[in-house]
Amino acid sequence: MLPFVLHGAYIAIARGYASAQPAVVAVAAMFVFSLVGHMEYRFLYPLLPIGFMYAAVSINSLVSTLPRGLDTGKKSSKDSMGAKTKRWRLWSVRNIIAYLLVTNVPASLYLNLVHQRGVVDVMAYLRSEAQNHLVEDIGFLMPCHSTPYYSHLHQPIPMWFLSCEPPLEKSALATHYCEANDFELDPVGFMHRIFDSKDSGAQDVVEQRYQPGQTRRKPSHLVMYECMADRIHSELVLLGYSECARFFNTHFNGDSRRKGDVV
Repeated sequence: MLPFVLHGAYIAIARGYASAQPAVVAVAAMFVFSLVGHMEYRFLYPLLPIGFMYAAVSINSLVSTLPRGLDTGKKSSKDSMGAKTKRWRLWSVRNIIAYLLVTNVPASLYLNLVHQRGVVDVMAYLRSEAQNHLVEDIGFLMPCHSTPYYSHLHQPIPMWFLSCEPPLEKSALATHYCEANDFELDPVGFMHRIFDSKDSGAQDVVEQRYQPGQTRRKPSHLVMYECMADRIHSELVLLGYSECARFFNTHFNGDSRRKGDVV
């Protein structure tokens, strides 16, 4: 779609079909978003209507523009010219549709059915295990919000994940405690501090609200990425954990904390 957007923006502005203001807004927004440390694809969704508008201009132009020989004054009957023009436009539409299908459908299938599917598959597995009364509680030792939550579990099983709430005041940024960062820097030390050594639990229900870093009982199941499981394998064994399932997640990931399968 991007080639159509760029082409459409060029001809729309050059020929006066549309204002340059939407393009300026889109470029400025993308520039500002690029300066922010926290980036997500969903931040760009509001810009899609602008892109679709320019893409429509491009496609309309490609379909309407006749090739050399059809738009010149060659001696030909009016009916013949009309038939050739119709065939050309039909051929253009078919090629554009084919291009959009070839460039979008494979990517859509891969991104929806293969890429990062492990974080969803693990919740389906846990739901099945919970239905068979094989899960007491679950802890997620991974970057916060890595997996779906109760929307996929559909069971009243206590769960918790590493907190990553930002500070309310900018002045507190330097001293703010982030549980996810603490775990990433020293996972073994974090587990020693976070899990109650007596396993009686400072709180009997893991799902209750607790302060970041507060002691809690050791859950029956832990979920993490393969890269972290390899780092703390010895500690997990000492705590009595063993691998019960593994799910392919992705072929590539730009975040080093999310490398490998979901374990």
